[in-house]
Amino acid sequence: MMLAFEKGQEVRFIGHLDLMRTIQRALRRSHLPIKYSNGFNPHIRLSFAAPLSVGVAGKREMMEVPVEEGTTPQEFMDKLNAVLPACLRMVSARPISDDFPTLMSLMAGSVYSIHLPRNEKTDLAVSRFDDFMALKEYVAIRRTKSGENPCDIRPFIQDGHVETREDSHVIHLTTIATPKEGGLKPTLWLRCLFEFAGAEAVEATIFREWMLARNQQGDLIHMEDYQHA
Repeated sequence: MMLAFEKGQEVRFIGHLDLMRTIQRALRRSHLPIKYSNGFNPHIRLSFAAPLSVGVAGKREMMEVPVEEGTTPQEFMDKLNAVLPACLRMVSARPISDDFPTLMSLMAGSVYSIHLPRNEKTDLAVSRFDDFMALKEYVAIRRTKSGENPCDIRPFIQDGHVETREDSHVIHLTTIATPKEGGLKPTLWLRCLFEFAGAEAVEATIFREWMLARNQQGDLIHMEDYQHA
């Protein structure tokens, strides 16, 4: 079963391992017909598309849970939501075949919304948004599995725009991820924007709105809409 779930603001500082343990416990309490691994220590073969950065909330995070036949998507969501806290909710589900690609291999990008309170610092940063996006490259220190290294972050950005409200700015940003390079943390991108604008960075509320995959034509689409050929 492929599921989209919400990781609310209340649990945005919970790390990925704790999130995974929480969902595993909920799956056991739900008494859903989950498939377990073989061997001396059977466990739920739960898999995620890509972990969220600590401090970022997610509106449609993607995971896969192997389940025995005969359970409808609605029944699965209802039983799992009944044993989950309100800040962790399943929002969609659909059955997938055994030969469906892993969600991690499908991960091709993310759509974020970055919410900033309006003040002198954020007004300055937002005023330089178009100039920042027009740059052909911007080198920043990026942390990867191999350590901290200088990296041009511009190729990780697909597009974006700013929505200015009465008391806030909302930056809508689409990023690109690849199996080799991974993805770009929105907090790093935001820090670079403030640095470029010569403004002191402020705390933002960040949501990952969607996780993206590429369809057969190579276009970015919402991962939950991906159709396996």
